[in-house]
Amino acid sequence: MRLLLFLKTKALYIVLSLLVFLVGAFLINKGVVINSSNNTSGGIYISIGTSIIAASIVAVLDLFKQLSIASALQRHNNVITEAGVGWIYKKRDLDKYDTLMNSLKSGIDVAGYSLGAFFDSYSKLIKARAAGKNLIVRILLVKPLSAYSINRAAVEGRNAQQFSDKIDTLKNFFHGVPGVEIRYINAPLSSMIFRIDDTMFIGPHFYGVQSKATFTMELKAKHWLYEEFQQEFDRMWSVAVV
Repeated sequence: MRLLLFLKTKALYIVLSLLVFLVGAFLINKGVVINSSNNTSGGIYISIGTSIIAASIVAVLDLFKQLSIASALQRHNNVITEAGVGWIYKKRDLDKYDTLMNSLKSGIDVAGYSLGAFFDSYSKLIKARAAGKNLIVRILLVKPLSAYSINRAAVEGRNAQQFSDKIDTLKNFFHGVPGVEIRYINAPLSSMIFRIDDTMFIGPHFYGVQSKATFTMELKAKHWLYEEFQQEFDRMWSVAVV
């Protein structure tokens, strides 16, 4: 079906290539006829006709090249553009976070097991912005010292108490800060989710690898993949407890 649609858009191109081929075939045939009457000038017709046919063959090959490129672009559009993938990074500690956080306007959604790096980097900035702006900051944490938290800490080669201590520090720091709400979920996280206004960063939790060392995808708002992960966060948030 895709091939037929592509050929339909190239109908004029195909017709002209066919006409060129027929002209070349006609000239070759005429040259052969002339040569058969012992007139050597027929070789000119054969030479021109051969060149024209060669050009038509090149045109057809170029058509298949265009089809291949169009197919590749279609896959790119499906996988990258329509999904809204802005970039893929090899790590989770990104300078772009700083740029977006410094221009923070509406709010943040963030989910993690301890969010130690998040707290160290942005806690003071969030508290300062929350005092002067109508920010909505939703912090979702796996319940400290739950089976899921203990298991994740063990997988990363860390002590579960470290997770719990970092969470206590975060909770105490943001206590009473307007617009900042912290909830706990008694379940494993499907992935890291960090939304800053209309830009979202997501990534997996690999076995035996700390979160900061894992690849990260940047997602654009108003695209389906962004919406999928926003819904995932909202589902977890709806069952999480204070």
